[in-house]
Amino acid sequence: MEPATAIARRWSRRRSLEQHRDVIVDPIAAAVVLAFLAWPGSRVSTVLLTLAAFGCGALAARRVQPQAALLPLMRHAQPLLGPALAVTGIVLLELLTGRPSAGPLDLLAALGASAFLDRTVAALLGAPAPGSVRAAYIGSPIGAAQLARALEAGGSSRYRLCGRVSCAGEPPGAGAKSLGSLEELHDVVIDQRIDLLVMGAEAPRPEAFGALADGCLELPVRLVDLSALFEEVFGHVPTAEIDSTWFQCLAASEARTSTGALKRGIDVAGAAAGLLVLAPLLGVLVLLIRRDGGPAIFRQTRIGEGGRPFRLYKLRTMRVGAGAIAQWASTHDPRVTRVGRFLRHTHLDELPQLVNVLRGEMSLVGPRPEQPEFVERLERTLPFYRRRHLIRPGITGWAQIRCGYAGSDIGSAWKLCHDLYYAKHRSVGVDLLILCETLSTLLFEREPVLHPECVAYVLREQPR
Repeated sequence: MEPATAIARRWSRRRSLEQHRDVIVDPIAAAVVLAFLAWPGSRVSTVLLTLAAFGCGALAARRVQPQAALLPLMRHAQPLLGPALAVTGIVLLELLTGRPSAGPLDLLAALGASAFLDRTVAALLGAPAPGSVRAAYIGSPIGAAQLARALEAGGSSRYRLCGRVSCAGEPPGAGAKSLGSLEELHDVVIDQRIDLLVMGAEAPRPEAFGALADGCLELPVRLVDLSALFEEVFGHVPTAEIDSTWFQCLAASEARTSTGALKRGIDVAGAAAGLLVLAPLLGVLVLLIRRDGGPAIFRQTRIGEGGRPFRLYKLRTMRVGAGAIAQWASTHDPRVTRVGRFLRHTHLDELPQLVNVLRGEMSLVGPRPEQPEFVERLERTLPFYRRRHLIRPGITGWAQIRCGYAGSDIGSAWKLCHDLYYAKHRSVGVDLLILCETLSTLLFEREPVLHPECVAYVLREQPR
């Protein structure tokens, strides 16, 4: 049998190439091309300056690439994130220092070199084959079966669940997919070439960590919670698989600072610019809506940050009086007018909420605020629903662009999974991705609304 150290070295080399291609290979290649094509003199300083700019751009892109890959439209632009941000870095560097003096053709050459090398390296490495990430589940047979169905339903062909590792007190042969016990974890990882160990909520944490530390630290295998796998693969948090300890991630300074002055500054600047540019269009839409005799602006009480109510403004899309009773909205709501159907399809009915943003009641990006009647019921039925109010609500958000309208209590639970994901991973870069995805829906057809891979992960009752 091949020694574990040799296996570890081979796996690590390939994984390093795949994971760091955008951060190392692209910036170096594009910087060298820029230096030798554009600036034949003083090449050393030029290479250093350009490497710094391209490195910063690629690193910034890498911060948001996991989220970009999960967005229906942004994932097509994902390969350009690193080069585009790097070129932006070079332009800013030139404005601040006067070096390097790159022209438009030089920047295009750098973009082309970066994109070409990215495709070349990707071809040499090979695209991730179906089942290239081999996973094993630590937990019960039921949990392993549910995860296998979720991976299949979610279209995650890159991940292959090879089986499960049984826990203490459970016979290794129990269950059709049992690979062995925790005591045999080292042999299981080597024999099955496991890349990822997924720990279910029912798995004994101390025993699993001990088995990993005793026999697998020299192997290139990761151990993650089931909730972390769902965040990585599906872009949401399985609320039925977490408990209150999950929220310790929201106490991290990185999560808190993204809601600070920079985010607020972007909100104010974006809302002010949007109202200024779109004021003529808003006036025309108001006149069209008022043709049926009703008011153009619809006001409704919603629950905002900290559970505080506020008045939300929208262009009226329903018949007069249709919104007097709290009722779920849907894509094909019969109460919607002809003009309102167009406004909803283009999301132009949300324009007056830019005023809410300027007033500090909303943000450009955040969880969607709900009506008090819905909030009271959902807080009683859905664990952790109240905690989505830790974040200022937004005009658009991670849940909006992936799930569409809630439409029901189950739909709200599904959106809660995405709101918690945003609460953990939010940043200025992720906000910009969400805004770009939202704006792109005005030009391109949206993909079908995302549905839960397994409802049990959203609504399953567990002791808290």
